[in-house]
Amino acid sequence: MFRGIFHNSLDDKGRMSIPARFREQIKSDHEQPLVLTLGFDQCLFLYPMDAWKKIEAQMASWNTLDPDVRQFVRTVLRATDEVEMDQQGRIMISPVLRKEAGLTKGVAIVGNLHRVEIWDKQKYENYHAQSAQSFEMLGQKLSDKGIQSPPL
Repeated sequence: MFRGIFHNSLDDKGRMSIPARFREQIKSDHEQPLVLTLGFDQCLFLYPMDAWKKIEAQMASWNTLDPDVRQFVRTVLRATDEVEMDQQGRIMISPVLRKEAGLTKGVAIVGNLHRVEIWDKQKYENYHAQSAQSFEMLGQKLSDKGIQSPPL
């Protein structure tokens, strides 16, 4: 499981170093290459290949007669790249994905269970500031939907 937040920067070629803790976990527990794709809330999702294969299998089982399914799958897959970590633990983020996520120099790298999220640093700080104000209300909404939060 990936958890925690790290701050880093993109170099001029669009490379970003994966935090050491995540790098070690990927090397010991997962197969490569990694899969980098569009995420929600204007961030990128980075998946180990084994986690991504489960997502692909799930998408392949969806009803492609449904136009919403087709649009969703096309949107996700049009900007999905397989990426390898180099010797320094960096990955290359394509210009297309950098543009889609609005990535500039500074990035926030956030562990989110089975994936890692890559955010423009300022966008993440803005998102987090807004969501932190409603954390208790969100917990209540989830409880109302029958989703029990773990004791914190």
